[in-house]
Amino acid sequence: GVPVQILTGDVVFSKGPVVVVCQRAEYVEKTGQGSMTGRVTVTRRRQTLTCDSLHYDSPRDRLSAYGQVHTWDPEYDLECDTLHYFTELDSGAAAGSVRFKQKQQIIRGRRILYVKPEGARAARYRVLGHVTITEEGRVATCGEATYTPEPEALELIEHPSLADSSRVLTGTRIRIEYQEGTIRRLFIPEEAHVTARVSGYRESGDDSLRTRETVEQEDDMTGVRLRGFFQDGDLDSLRLEGMATVLYHVFDDSLYQGKNLSSGDTVVMTLAGDGLDQVHILGGAAGTYTPDPEGGDLEGPVQYHAEVIRYDVTGRNTDLIAGAGIRHQDTQLEAGYIRVDWTEHLLYAYPKHPREPGPELRPVLRESQREPMEGDTMVYNLDTRKGKVLHGKTRAEDGYFTGEEIRNQDERSLFVENSVYTTCSLDQPHFYFGSRRMKLIQKDKVIAKPLILYIGGIPVLGLPYALFPSQGGGRHSGWIMPSYGESANRGQFIDGLGYYWAPSPYWDTKWTLSFADRSGITLKAITPYRRRYHFSGNLYLETRQKLSGGERDIVQLPRQRKTDYVIKWSHRQQMRHDQGLNINASYYSNGEYNRATALDALNRMKQQAISNATYTKRWKRSNNSISLNLSSRRDLMAERRVDSTSVFYQAPGQAGQEMVQSTRTLPGFSFRHGQSPLLPGLGRILGNATWSYSMNGNRREQTYFHVAQDSAGVLGWDLDSQGNPVLRSRASSVIHHTFNVNAPRKIFRYITVNPQINLKSDWVDQSYTAELDSSTNTLRKRKITGWTTRTTGSFNLRTNTQIYGLFPVRIGPLNGIRHVLSPAISFRYTPDFSKPFLGRDLGYVETITDTAGQALTLDRFAGTLAGGTPQQKVKALAFSANNVFQAKLTRDGQTRKIDLLTYTLSTNYNYVAKEFRLSNLQSSVRTKLGRSLNLDLSMTHDFYQWDDSTHQRINHLRTHETGLPLPRLVNLNLGTSFRFSGKRMTFSAAAEDSLPQTDTSGLELEESYRYSSRLQEVARRMPGGQLWSSSVSLRYSLNNSNPDRRQKTFWMNTNSTVQLTRNWRIRYTARFDLVTRSLVSHSFSIYRDLHCWEMSVNWTPSGYGRGFYLKINVKSPNLKDLKLEQRGGVFRSRPNF
Repeated sequence: GVPVQILTGDVVFSKGPVVVVCQRAEYVEKTGQGSMTGRVTVTRRRQTLTCDSLHYDSPRDRLSAYGQVHTWDPEYDLECDTLHYFTELDSGAAAGSVRFKQKQQIIRGRRILYVKPEGARAARYRVLGHVTITEEGRVATCGEATYTPEPEALELIEHPSLADSSRVLTGTRIRIEYQEGTIRRLFIPEEAHVTARVSGYRESGDDSLRTRETVEQEDDMTGVRLRGFFQDGDLDSLRLEGMATVLYHVFDDSLYQGKNLSSGDTVVMTLAGDGLDQVHILGGAAGTYTPDPEGGDLEGPVQYHAEVIRYDVTGRNTDLIAGAGIRHQDTQLEAGYIRVDWTEHLLYAYPKHPREPGPELRPVLRESQREPMEGDTMVYNLDTRKGKVLHGKTRAEDGYFTGEEIRNQDERSLFVENSVYTTCSLDQPHFYFGSRRMKLIQKDKVIAKPLILYIGGIPVLGLPYALFPSQGGGRHSGWIMPSYGESANRGQFIDGLGYYWAPSPYWDTKWTLSFADRSGITLKAITPYRRRYHFSGNLYLETRQKLSGGERDIVQLPRQRKTDYVIKWSHRQQMRHDQGLNINASYYSNGEYNRATALDALNRMKQQAISNATYTKRWKRSNNSISLNLSSRRDLMAERRVDSTSVFYQAPGQAGQEMVQSTRTLPGFSFRHGQSPLLPGLGRILGNATWSYSMNGNRREQTYFHVAQDSAGVLGWDLDSQGNPVLRSRASSVIHHTFNVNAPRKIFRYITVNPQINLKSDWVDQSYTAELDSSTNTLRKRKITGWTTRTTGSFNLRTNTQIYGLFPVRIGPLNGIRHVLSPAISFRYTPDFSKPFLGRDLGYVETITDTAGQALTLDRFAGTLAGGTPQQKVKALAFSANNVFQAKLTRDGQTRKIDLLTYTLSTNYNYVAKEFRLSNLQSSVRTKLGRSLNLDLSMTHDFYQWDDSTHQRINHLRTHETGLPLPRLVNLNLGTSFRFSGKRMTFSAAAEDSLPQTDTSGLELEESYRYSSRLQEVARRMPGGQLWSSSVSLRYSLNNSNPDRRQKTFWMNTNSTVQLTRNWRIRYTARFDLVTRSLVSHSFSIYRDLHCWEMSVNWTPSGYGRGFYLKINVKSPNLKDLKLEQRGGVFRSRPNF
């Protein structure tokens, strides 16, 4: 019912400035709606629109165009499939294959909304869906883009990216800002990422045949934020902020050199064309440059760090500023400022950048197996590993080398101009060696021309040329410098001249020599060897050629010489399958060698030469083990003790007395089977019954001196026809077999009962038989050669338990005292093996009758290695009690237990003994109070009386008036030791801060000491620091077995140290005989710390080893021969090396 106007053929429709031209039109005048088709064209002032069909909503001034829509004006051009356009607002919404062109931008997307205000030079738009924006060679892609003409900006969201010919920028959002249509800045607020394609070529092959291949790489830059800056529409610089990381590849004239990975708080990159020009890294900068293996001579990555890093990509140099460090392979350089020339691979290091603020840091160069080197300026070549240091300083073991210029020829050699070497750490050292030219060859030697020793800045000694070894603290061969001196009995002497030879990592040897023109030559050789986990040992040789001190003709000296020598060898070896070998051997050609040559009292008192070699093998599974042994023991003073002209002569006491000179076991062997179940299948019946077996055998050879009695009854050591003591010898062998059975059981839960059977069989290669001497009517024993056996045994039954008691004592940290009582009762039975056993005569003891009818008995095994035969039946009941008193302490919530006192006592009673059935009472007390006091007490008491008339024990119990037993003390040993110390008054932290910090390094020693003494006066008011310490040990011994000849000893040993000042220390040791109230021996030791020097004085005022030794020396072990010595007494009369 609504009239419709239908127009055809060149239809023109207009409304105000809008003119529509088409071929057909339908228009509803009432509603103002119209439809146009056929080459539809719409014009509005300077704006034109064409499409296939058009719907016109006149009331709303809205045009809806469909099919090949194209609209444009002088500022923009739009193509799409559908367009809804508002004529009055000059705005629209386009969809379907949208292409929008404005200024230099070409925008594509699925949908676009745009508005162009009246008079505006550009439209504001919003593009949605697969957005692509092309502008001046750049392509931006995203899911949504918004453009505003004022301010002129383009914002990309939903996976945005911006790419040009070589770079791609991405982030969560990209904002691009324009000025007059030209891009000026961009900003990525989060997850900024930049990639750039770079290319060049790589050369490979040798010099005669070089090939090129194309190289394509991708630079990668990430950070939290990114800011980009453009110049004339081209990207000029980038600024990455927040955990920025930059990976870029380095090309030199298109030749690929390597890659550089850098990071820091902020990275600023200046671009040149499609590549990088400058890279600045700010805040915690660090990076790694990895050279291309084919691109140059530099090997391995280069790591670097600094607060600020500036890399000139074009110029190929890097500035590392403030806290700079660089590492290449085993070389590390640190400085306040480092400049790297990547073209020449040179490092320049300085304490500080000339124009940048920051602290100074002297360059320090560190290389593996070398001490650090520091200086004012350094130049180092990474390729050749050569460098130069001005005013450099480096350590050499425990010393310091300094020089005006230090340069290296290769990795091992250093050249130093105007060098100084010292072990003093002060800037103005107390002493040093100076040289105009010095060459240091690492782990080899040092050459100096000339070498001058300065002490206190004064030249003392000079050499025109010096060469000495220097192997960085390792073992190295070289000469050992001697000390020189003169004494009354030795004459002029040289001590300690020698040579150290280290030919192998497994062994070395040191030879030292002492020569004195009045006493002779002493030579020592020490050869240690070691192979870890296999074996170790040491061979020691010492020989002395003693000359006659009164001979003035030097040609006659060798004819009157006396040769002594000492050999010592120790060896320890662990072999496979639980095998081991231990050897300790020593030999002395002269028994008085230690007493005549040793300086310390301990070595002087050594009077035994002991050698031992033992091989062991264990079988863990079978619980078996074997051992083979060779041993020797020699009394070095035996000859002197039987020499009536010697001061050590010992008069014989009875006929038949012997003095053994040497005892050798050649060989000794043993086999042992450890405890095993007696009958494993009957474990429940037999309980814990176990058995064990051992076999021990040896052949013993002895040499000895014998006491004889002449016809007049005079005793003397047996002498030959020339009046020399006769040295006798004997040899015998023995094999011991031991078999034990134990069967411990628990009864009543708390009592342990353990029966035990012990069987022993002794096999000896000689025994004795009894004969009657008809002339004297006495028994005479005759040795019988040949193997014979003897078997003995015993039975034991032991019962023990533990009883606990608690004393609820609570005082301070003490929470209680516990008493642990461990009583034990045992019964032991041993038959009398001199009588028939089970009806059979064992034959161990022979009985003969003399002419008077008296029976004489002889133990066939007495005097052999088997020992005497038990000839008394034993049925003994033994009692013992062990008491332990323990304290429970609680401090700071932690509980611990300590033993306060241990008290033990034991005795036994033999039922079948003819007399003295009750054995002595043995008791001991041990306590340790804190860390300072130890007390050990052992006593022996006799239950029987002493007869003063016969001076013997009698078989009557000693009792009190009340009838109670009153044992007599027959032996007592008491030992105690304690330590105590005192603290000095020293500085507190506050007082130390208040004192003037005056440098005393430049003062002379005495002035420095006086200054420190004044400080000590102040320090005495402050607590802290140990001033003195002392330890005292007391040993009292009483032997009262014979009250008429009571013997007692009481010794006291003291060791006291007083730290007078920080540098002065005095030590005093003494030994007192408190019975005679005499001082047996004492010595003083004084020590003074002289910074890089030290002084020591050892003085023994009296005794056999009296003498003094003063030494002032450099502390450094390498310069220990730089010393001043003065000796007296024993230190002057004997070699001291």
